[in-house]
Amino acid sequence: MYLKKEKEFQYHPAIVKMLEDVVGGGIIARTDLRTALFDGQPLDELPPYCIVGKDTNGGWHVIKTAKVAEAVAEAGKIIKVSKNHLFAVGDFVTAGGALTGASDKITAIDKTNTAYDSITLAATIGAIAKDAVLVAVKAKADAGSAVATVDTSEVTITMSKVDLTVANQSCGLMVRGTIEEKNMPFSLDADLKKLMPLIRFV
Repeated sequence: MYLKKEKEFQYHPAIVKMLEDVVGGGIIARTDLRTALFDGQPLDELPPYCIVGKDTNGGWHVIKTAKVAEAVAEAGKIIKVSKNHLFAVGDFVTAGGALTGASDKITAIDKTNTAYDSITLAATIGAIAKDAVLVAVKAKADAGSAVATVDTSEVTITMSKVDLTVANQSCGLMVRGTIEEKNMPFSLDADLKKLMPLIRFV
């Protein structure tokens, strides 16, 4: 006899109204999430309501973000962020979804504090205000030259959780509708929302 034990977790519903989605959904890439820790554990399930964009091969990738918990000085390289994020050592980040600031590589993430994580960068990326949002980018860049990790011409929101222990998992992707922002798992700013002009955030 074979017994399988599973735990079930119910996410708070966030989609208020769904008016249009990507036909057939999309396959969520898991390669850039393999080293991410969520609540101190390896991520085996991607929560619903994440923002995603396409790569050149048509796969969909999560746009990683984190809310800044404490203002950072111009010369600061350590950024305190809220614990609900998917960043890992080796990722590159900039401040703000407009991608107008400089960007650099994450060299360490200290998760020992229960209130926040401390992200250390290879070099400073400038002053950052409290409640600003760190956004993943492709590489180190000077101010005004950062490039998004995905094609930002079509950014959507995942409609269900995704099992990351199995390859080629797909889910529904919302293009047009209304969503309750407080129930989304990761932080957004006004510039990231502009990438989804057909979605209303309430």
